[in-house]
Formats: sequence, C-alpha cells, structure tokens
Amino acid sequence: MAWGKRVAIVTVMVMIGSAAMAEPAGTPSFVPVTLEKGPSPGTVVVEPGDHLWKIAEGQLHAVLDRPVRPGEVVPYWLAVIETNRSGLKSGDPDLIYPGEVVTLPPTG
Repeated sequence: MAWGKRVAIVTVMVMIGSAAMAEPAGTPSFVPVTLEKGPSPGTVVVEPGDHLWKIAEGQLHAVLDRPVRPGEVVPYWLAVIETNRSGLKSGDPDLIYPGEVVTLPPTG
C-alpha cells in the first residue's frame, strides 16, 4: 500500500485579549458607580401612599400568610409607632414621607 497522500499540519494561533483604545486627555477611563445599600432586614422604605397602619398590616399578612383582621393589626401597629416615633422626620406617626425607613418590630 503506497502512501501517496500528503498531510499538512497547520498550526493556528489565536490571540485573546483587548486592544487598547486611545482616550482624549482628561477623560476618565471608568465611571464610578455608587451601589445603594437596600433596606436592612426588618425595615421597610416608605413609598408614596404608605402609612404605618398599611405597613403594619402588610407585615402581618406576610408573616401569617393570610388576610388579617383589624383587631390583629392594632397591637402590632402600636408597636410599629412606638418603635419609630423618635426617628420619624415629622415626629408625627400620622405623617411619614416617601423614602423614610421604618423599622419593623418582631411580630411575636
């Protein structure tokens, strides 16, 4: 049997990297980004239309995984008021502002 075929061995070189691009003088090569820290566990950021009753009711609903009755909300709502009274911008639990952070007491 004759070997009449030629075999060519080809080496392929692949370069992986990045090409440097010229930037105008004084232009930053990156844009700094501030990562905002979200609310810590056990807190809620007040949204437009929120009030402490709604926040207390929502927390109980989430914890109990069922609709809650007003009689169940009252003691927790009062605890939310007392926990946050001194930290509210207005000092008035009937007047909270979007962006304020409300601390949620344990639901126990």
